[in-house]
Amino acid sequence: MKIRQTYITSFLTLILAIGWMLSGILSDQGFEAKTKTTLETISSVTVLNSTALEKAKKIKVSGTTEADRLIKIRAEASGTVVSRPVKQGQFVKKDQLICQLYNAGRTSYPKVNAPFDGYLETFSVKEGDYLNTGAVCATIIDPDPMRLIGEVSEKEINFVKVGAKAGAELISGKKVEGVVSFVSTSANKGTRSFRVEIDVKNSDRSIRDGVSAQIEIEGDTILAHRISPSILMLGEAGELGIRTVNEENQVEFKKIEILEDSMDGIWISGLPRNIRIITIGQEYVFQGQIVNVKEISESPEA
Repeated sequence: MKIRQTYITSFLTLILAIGWMLSGILSDQGFEAKTKTTLETISSVTVLNSTALEKAKKIKVSGTTEADRLIKIRAEASGTVVSRPVKQGQFVKKDQLICQLYNAGRTSYPKVNAPFDGYLETFSVKEGDYLNTGAVCATIIDPDPMRLIGEVSEKEINFVKVGAKAGAELISGKKVEGVVSFVSTSANKGTRSFRVEIDVKNSDRSIRDGVSAQIEIEGDTILAHRISPSILMLGEAGELGIRTVNEENQVEFKKIEILEDSMDGIWISGLPRNIRIITIGQEYVFQGQIVNVKEISESPEA
């Protein structure tokens, strides 16, 4: 009888032990689930209710200056140069005599005249030289307007239109302004970029031909938000972006493009007109997380 009671006692003790262990496991699972839920909602972030503005896209390219017209004047008949009535660097009018030739087989003296108003850049011959038909007598340049020539990438060319404002800083430090006068419709096969020309007034001849320039073109307007550069971050694939929250206060990552870096922040595109941007706490949250939100309406100081 005592032996049977001992078996019963042992069995009950085992049942109680198993029950205690199971209750602990279930309790731990419940605690973990509760903790996970708490962690997913515990983070607090500050969110900017940002409204986009229409802003012109700034397109920056390297380029050079190029005279409106620069040509080599060629002789239409052969002969010996007997006279050069103008000097190098002199301003000449259209049809003004540049080189007077002598041809023994002709009764008249062949002439080489200026094809347009401009400056005589260089002489290719001197008096006494024999000039064959088609040979170069001199080079003439019309520097006004001067052109800025740049190559715009295929990604940005659709933002550039004829008549758009543009400016440039020359290698000398001189700053100039003009308007886009030509946009190519055919890409450079090697670089996949498009030629863009900008006309700049140059009546004082202060802009020289063939000078390097950093060009900035004012492109079409697009929706842009101003943010502090400190909230920029990289996505999983290395793309530049920011963290935002949706209407359910769930964290999202949005890829962006920088339009302009200014003194009061950076302007970015690629976002809808109205968006909730995380400005504080973005480094402590993850995509898909539900967060507590403190909202502000003004852009943070950059």
